[in-house]
Amino acid sequence: MSEKIIKLMCDGLSLNEIQKRLSLSNREMSYYLKQIKNNGFNFTKTYFSDGQVFTKINRNLILNPENNILRINVRDRIFRAVFISDLHIGSIYERPDLLKIVFDYLQKHDIHNLFNGGDVIENVYEDRAELLKTKTDVAQAKKVLRIYPAMNNIISYNLYGNHDYKSITDHGFDLARYLEERRYDLVSLGYGSSIIKLKDDAIGITHDLSHSKKRKELSDNATIVFKGHSHKAKNRENKLIYIPSLSEDPSASYEYRPLIGFLDVEFIFFEKLISKINIKHLAIIGDEIRLANEESITVRPDIEQRRTESRMTKRFKPTNPNTN
Repeated sequence: MSEKIIKLMCDGLSLNEIQKRLSLSNREMSYYLKQIKNNGFNFTKTYFSDGQVFTKINRNLILNPENNILRINVRDRIFRAVFISDLHIGSIYERPDLLKIVFDYLQKHDIHNLFNGGDVIENVYEDRAELLKTKTDVAQAKKVLRIYPAMNNIISYNLYGNHDYKSITDHGFDLARYLEERRYDLVSLGYGSSIIKLKDDAIGITHDLSHSKKRKELSDNATIVFKGHSHKAKNRENKLIYIPSLSEDPSASYEYRPLIGFLDVEFIFFEKLISKINIKHLAIIGDEIRLANEESITVRPDIEQRRTESRMTKRFKPTNPNTN
């Protein structure tokens, strides 16, 4: 019934006309409208003096990176997290089996924070219908809920990319809200870009929402930015870190395809600011995790120098002589 109501909304019928056509009572109509909203659809109502009420499916969101801000309270000197991206659930290139490998890694290494850099689902493209395993974006969203592991004390902070945003531009389906309302451990960072505040510092996560319009990087508001969308692991001047894909990438010949995998990142703080970042690029080959690359980034040389001096002073601090 909800699908019929949505179709009639898009055809331009008023709620009054829809209710009459489908022989629904006021209570039944209200129930289905609530169900449509709870299922992740955004719509607005317009009221007319003749008692007609028209609804419009919202096919865009006001995307302001300053609104997509989340704070994580870091209790220790080191904050460790894993970064994944580009799952493309619903396509023939999806690898839901790799999610379990990543979660097993999180659990084994006592890591509680997972950041997803976007393109959680594949969505539906008419010219690429043969590439789909799951035929609609709503069905793909339901599949995410089924295959995404749920483990105690592991939170997945999900940014949503261009494939995810297509659900809104096509028919107003808000994938981010749909998933977050059904799983508290799937926390939405919004669409396109987000700022994560850690102590007195911040990192950014970004994902282009279209091929033609590049989003402004978050480097003005973040110490370092992690970027999905490219499917490749790469470091650009220690300011922009590209997150590898967790799905197959058909865009290149086999020998040139980027390694499927994830990033294990360690943020080291001194005086509540990030002083150093250690990054491991881990590739998944078969069902094994292998180290592809490892690097350390000194974010603030002056702070890192003071951190080193402080550590050395504590290590070699002379003891007071025994006066007894």
